[in-house]
Amino acid sequence: MKKILSVILSVVMLICASSVATVAFAENVNSIESTTKANKITVEVNGNETTDVIYEKDPEDPTKITFTYTGDGELEGWEFPGMTEGEDFIIISEEGDSITIQLINGYEGEVIANAIVKESTTKKKKHNDDRKSPKTGAVTAGAVAVAGAGVAVLAALKKRDEE
Repeated sequence: MKKILSVILSVVMLICASSVATVAFAENVNSIESTTKANKITVEVNGNETTDVIYEKDPEDPTKITFTYTGDGELEGWEFPGMTEGEDFIIISEEGDSITIQLINGYEGEVIANAIVKESTTKKKKHNDDRKSPKTGAVTAGAVAVAGAGVAVLAALKKRDEE
């Protein structure tokens, strides 16, 4: 009985440890899908996510993106936080309430277009400083695996003490 219990315990611990390693390993693997997917695009007005800015990718060249401010306020300019002009993008044209940029040098990061508008005419929305979601999935999976292994060990020790 003790041998069977120790084998079962070993298998449970192996599965728990393997599941954590797989999650951490898979996070850094580049596949064809992840290297060819489009950039995430976020549009903002004065740092707040909004529906007052629309964007359109050029169908012939997806690295060219046109952003247009459609709100009621007075547009004062554009900024692209997290990107450097000349290194990550270049401005193709800027006229009226629209700007067209082109991503360069294989830029693969998130594109955030922030329209700078006079404050008195914009709607107040919750400001989102957190640009990326926390990667707590691997941590949670690891904690569950360790807890499961701990429970299995405690059960085996209790069973051993009873015999």
